[in-house]
Amino acid sequence: MASQKFLLLLVLAVLFAVSCLVESVCYHDADCAPGKVCWLAAGTTQGQCRAQCLFDQDCGENEICDPASTICVAAECLLNSDCPNSFNCEQGRCVPSQILRCPDDMVIIENRFCVDRYEASRPDATAIHPGLDGSRAVSQPGVLPWTFGYMGSNQEALAACQAAGKTLCTESQWYQACSGPENSVYGYGDVYDPVICNGIDKYCRCGEGSSCQDRDPCPFPHCYHECGANFGPDATGAGAACTNAYGVFDMNGNVWEHVLDGDETRIRGGAYNCGDSEKLHRCSYIPGDWSPSARGFRCCSEGTL
Repeated sequence: MASQKFLLLLVLAVLFAVSCLVESVCYHDADCAPGKVCWLAAGTTQGQCRAQCLFDQDCGENEICDPASTICVAAECLLNSDCPNSFNCEQGRCVPSQILRCPDDMVIIENRFCVDRYEASRPDATAIHPGLDGSRAVSQPGVLPWTFGYMGSNQEALAACQAAGKTLCTESQWYQACSGPENSVYGYGDVYDPVICNGIDKYCRCGEGSSCQDRDPCPFPHCYHECGANFGPDATGAGAACTNAYGVFDMNGNVWEHVLDGDETRIRGGAYNCGDSEKLHRCSYIPGDWSPSARGFRCCSEGTL
């Protein structure tokens, strides 16, 4: 009897250890318990299950919610002394003690950082040509964005931002700037619209003689697969409604945008040629295991006090 009890306890111990292993090591969200997601660091395929969140109050003590990954992470600070000079610790985050000032071509995000108002372009870009001057990135409306295609790299984008006295946005900065103060699915709201931003549905063939000439309305979500489309990059800021309350443009669609410490698979925002713009244009979407074409970027900075 004693031996049977010992074996039962041994089996339970093994099962407990295995369950702990499954909970701590994951490959997909499905490997995690309800309320948790599989967090994968850049360049890795094996992750850890972490609590999912939308707001800081969803997290435990001394934790904050990282908006880019929707997981709880360690707080940036606990005391003012944990922050740089001229910053205070407020609810686990370091925030400037004064109003942040941003360059004219950038906008301020929650008094925490500055982000380019428009996707990066070359200094000599025009509305019909992306330009040839690769000396630095600029943020200006009405010109074709700087795109890399399949051959560009994250480091090239970073160097172009640094040459302008800026840097690439971190994933969290990019996500916050995209989702806006309302934390919406797209910059413009929670419901996909096929024409607000430049995606594959925006220029569907809806005119006379097309297979969709009798469809009303047209364009419509996923119309590309039924109607075909004449898609391509738009000039920066061409979609007046493709923005949010912060005043950043084209964070959904037009071109994909590189982020700091990312690569060709950890890239954000979608592009004009995404076969499923409804999914790939989401602020939260990251390819992860594939490399899109039509890749661009925008820059961020710490601003000045």
